[in-house]
Amino acid sequence: MNNLNIYQKINQAQGGVEAIVKSNLNKFQSYKYFTEYQALTIIRPLLTKHGLTLTFSDSNEELIINELTDQKGSKNWVVKYKKLAILTNIDQPAEQLTFNFWAMGQNADIAKAKGSADTYAVKYFLSKFFLIPITDNLDADNR
Repeated sequence: MNNLNIYQKINQAQGGVEAIVKSNLNKFQSYKYFTEYQALTIIRPLLTKHGLTLTFSDSNEELIINELTDQKGSKNWVVKYKKLAILTNIDQPAEQLTFNFWAMGQNADIAKAKGSADTYAVKYFLSKFFLIPITDNLDADNR
């Protein structure tokens, strides 16, 4: 059994992250972005290596769904809700950290609004919590 507490394990995991390069291009709005898959590819091996698990769930407590109509008459759904992340030390399962954060997405299809809310919330939670540097190919610091 590992004697490290959850904070020591988080510290080790944060110290092992690599940068994410914004390599995907949004052709409609002409900006580069990184994907949830890229963040998970960096984080999953570190969680395993340091004996941590991370689970996500949705909360219905503050679920907000609005239908908006723009000036042209097009309708979009806005979905906003709280997500829950639980980080657990597998060597001491009672040792957990719980995080609440917002997810919000907008789309003409309500399912896609919810999906984009989830994807953006999780990828930004991962990048901020694990201190993943985000760069793009034009960044002077990117080597």
